[in-house]
Amino acid sequence: MEENQNFSTEDPNLMEQMEWLKIKTESLYKEFQNLNSGISIMDKKLKGTEYFIEQNLKELKEKVGNIKVGISPEDLNQLETYKDYFNHYKPLLYVSFFIILSGWGLGIFSALSGVKWYKESVRTKQEIRTEVLQEIKTQGNAIIESQKLLDYKEQSEALKAWQKSNPKESESFTNYFKQYQKFNKEKK
Repeated sequence: MEENQNFSTEDPNLMEQMEWLKIKTESLYKEFQNLNSGISIMDKKLKGTEYFIEQNLKELKEKVGNIKVGISPEDLNQLETYKDYFNHYKPLLYVSFFIILSGWGLGIFSALSGVKWYKESVRTKQEIRTEVLQEIKTQGNAIIESQKLLDYKEQSEALKAWQKSNPKESESFTNYFKQYQKFNKEKK
C-alpha cells in the first residue's frame, strides 16, 4: 500500500489523470441520475397514454356495439323493383351483347379475308405476268419499247432502199453481215 501511495505522490501527471477521472466519473453519475429520472417520467407518460387508449377503445366498442345494421323495407322494395326491371330487359341485354360480338367477329373475319384476298391477287398477277413473259420468250419474241421498234423498222427500210439503189456497194455489206451472223452463232 505504501508503494501505491509513494507511486501516486511521486508522479504529478498521474495525479492530474486521477483528478480528471474523478471529475468525469461524477459527471457520468449525474447524467445517469438524469437519465433515470427521465425514464421514470417517460414511464408515467406511457402509462397515462395507455390508460387513455384503453378508455377510448372501450367507448368505441360500446358505440359500435349499439349500431344496428339492416335494410329498411323501402330499400327492399326498391331492390325488388330493380330486380324486376333487370329481369324484364335481360333478353334485350343479351341480344345487344350478341350483336356487338357478332359485329366484332364479322369485322375481324372481313379484315382477315381482305388481307388474304389481296395477297392472293398480288401473287396471281405475278404468276400471270411470269407465264406471259415465259410464253413470249419460248416463241422467240421479246418485249421492247415501241419507239425502239419504230427506229429499227425505219433503219431496216432505209438499208433495204440503199441495197436496191446501190447493189454493187451493198454486196460488201451483205458479205460482212453474213460473217457477223456466223460469228455470233458460233459464240452461242
